[in-house]
Amino acid sequence: MIRIENLSKTRGKFSLEDISFELKEGFIMGLIGPNGSGKTTLIKLLLGLLRADKGDIKFFNKNIFKDEVYIKDRIGFVFDNFNFYQHLNIKDYKKILQGSYSKFDESKFNSYIDSFGISKKSYIGNLSKGEGIKVMLAGALSHEAKLIILDEPTAGLDPIVRKDILKLLQEVIEDGDKSIIISTHITSDLDGIADYITFINKGKLVFTEDMESIKEKYRIFRGSKEELDNSNLDFISYKKNKYYEEGLFINENSFDSENVSIPSLEDIMYHYIRGEK
Repeated sequence: MIRIENLSKTRGKFSLEDISFELKEGFIMGLIGPNGSGKTTLIKLLLGLLRADKGDIKFFNKNIFKDEVYIKDRIGFVFDNFNFYQHLNIKDYKKILQGSYSKFDESKFNSYIDSFGISKKSYIGNLSKGEGIKVMLAGALSHEAKLIILDEPTAGLDPIVRKDILKLLQEVIEDGDKSIIISTHITSDLDGIADYITFINKGKLVFTEDMESIKEKYRIFRGSKEELDNSNLDFISYKKNKYYEEGLFINENSFDSENVSIPSLEDIMYHYIRGEK
């Protein structure tokens, strides 16, 4: 489906360095990292909006620049806002999609818009952020796209709308022939739906692993400073809380204790970024 090898790009003082990962059909990958980590730069590289300084991007075993029309006809995009086409209504937007994609399905688009409870006469500039995301998602899902790429789709949305969107994304991949990449800093959105996680920080790849391996690999030890010191564990980082301290470690020897628990993605990201070494 998509394979990235040693991708690098420098923009001003920021550099994305040697990013590699692969995503096959039928899976969801979460792309995580703090603001400024390089997620948006990577998305722009994937969409052909930027050219890499080094490395290779393959969609469906084809190159994004040599086969741009073929690839983009099979990819759906959802951005974090709908700031373009503000002066158009949804019917006008539908006409643009019809002229852009060879397999655009008008009835499917209309069905999504109706299910979202949005009038086709609505002007894009008057839509709420959640409604704008849903309209973009309807467009992305209505031309038989095999890969859906979403850049911060749930940022700023209320919990109900977020859950609706995440549920729909899970339904999209049920047939097994589509894949999804979600770039987000809201890691809790990925805990229940992501099959793979790619974690980027300061332009570098921290890890790209399947979710089950992450859950098996990482552990958090919580206790007093003395308990942490006496555990003889090789902690990745430490964090001081009001009533206890905690350390993130790789559970190589199946260490077990009442002080040990499975960390969330947010815990893991925090320790790699803010934890004391």
